[in-house]
Formats: sequence, C-alpha cells, structure tokens
Amino acid sequence: MTDAYQTVKHFPVNAHGRDYVVGDIHGEFKGLEQALADQGFDPRVDRLFSVGDLIDRGADSPAALTWLGKPWFHAILGNHEEMALDASGNADTFYWWTRVNGGEWWLAQDEGLRRRMLQAFRPLPLAMEVDIAGGSIGIVHADLPAGLTWGQFVKRLTKGDAKVRETALWGRTRARGGNTAPVAGIDRVYCGHTPVDSPRVVGNVCFIDTGACYGRYLTVMPIDQPLTRTDTG
Repeated sequence: MTDAYQTVKHFPVNAHGRDYVVGDIHGEFKGLEQALADQGFDPRVDRLFSVGDLIDRGADSPAALTWLGKPWFHAILGNHEEMALDASGNADTFYWWTRVNGGEWWLAQDEGLRRRMLQAFRPLPLAMEVDIAGGSIGIVHADLPAGLTWGQFVKRLTKGDAKVRETALWGRTRARGGNTAPVAGIDRVYCGHTPVDSPRVVGNVCFIDTGACYGRYLTVMPIDQPLTRTDTG
C-alpha cells in the first residue's frame, strides 16, 4: 500500500534491518541525529517511525522538510502539523499557532519554504501500522477513543469520523489515566502529544513524548522492544 494520501498507512516487516519509533521532535533534529547514533541506527536497512509533531517550539522546525524527504523516515500527522495546515486559511488559527503554540518560526520563512512544507504535511497519514515478527504495532499521535479495537479505530478514521480524528490528534484521556484498558487487535501502540518524564505505558499504549523541546530528551526506541506497564490503573 503506497498511496501517499492514505489515512492509515501500512508497512510490512522489515526483513533486512530494525525499526525504531521516535517521540515528538518539535524541531530538535540535532538531538534526533544524536539519538539515532546512540542507537546504532543504520539508514541502509533500518527505518524510523515518528509519532508526529515534527515542528514548533524547538531549534530547527524547517529541517522537518529535509527529514520528510529521507526514504527511511516515516511520520504521521501531529496536531502541530495540522495547525500549520489549518492556519493557511484561518486567521484565528494562524494567530493561535504562531503566537501561542510555538509556530513563531513560521513568520521568518519565505513563501517558497512555507509552500513546500505544507505540501509535505498534507499527505501525512493519521496513523500507521507496522508489521513485526509475529504481530503488528500501531502509531498514533495522541490517543485512541476508549472502547475501540484497533480495527474499529482504523475503519472509523478511514471513513472520516471527526470525533475519532480529533482524539487521534488531540486526545489526552489515556495519558492522564482516564482510560487504562489495552487496545485490542494490535500488539502495542506508540503515541506522543502528552509530555511525560519518561516513556509511560498504559495498557499496551506507550507514550514517548519526553519533552525534547523543553530541554529534556528525545526518546528513540526499537518498536519490537517489550513494554512494561507503568500506569497504576
């Protein structure tokens, strides 16, 4: 499945290397380079999957355009990319994004770069499913609605369910302990969006936004790494 405009994008097993997932980058691409080096990442055979929020707040948001062009780097849409897209046609969103939510870097960019970045953001899927040996993992920016299996979530996203999309991009219920049930139909799910001090596992959902843009660190981990539940639900 290679359609650039898929809502949920599927990746087969990586038969030649290892797959990794990275938390919210927020412009901290120098830190990402170091984190990949620490992991021994090999771009010839390995793949890196991003939970979204490539831009805003950090040191080098424009670098997202270069990274999205790397054949081994695969990202989903984060709420900050969605704000960038929505701001182009909405003055209120433009103000809220550029003045309140870390998008002030956009004001210094020329029209050509702005256009190329929006073109790169538009095709980003809302979720990804990656096959691993003996199973599969999901990647979603923020959260999944309570009570939905992975298959139901994918089906509703694909049909354009607005509430499910909003949860996928903006939800925090599970990360804040309001829902501790595992997501059925998938081995595990990786999410970002809600900053945590260290990777936090709720059921079979692992939250990995460890605040790189706030002077903390960027989490990069193998997606086949076993998870140990850290919530108390």
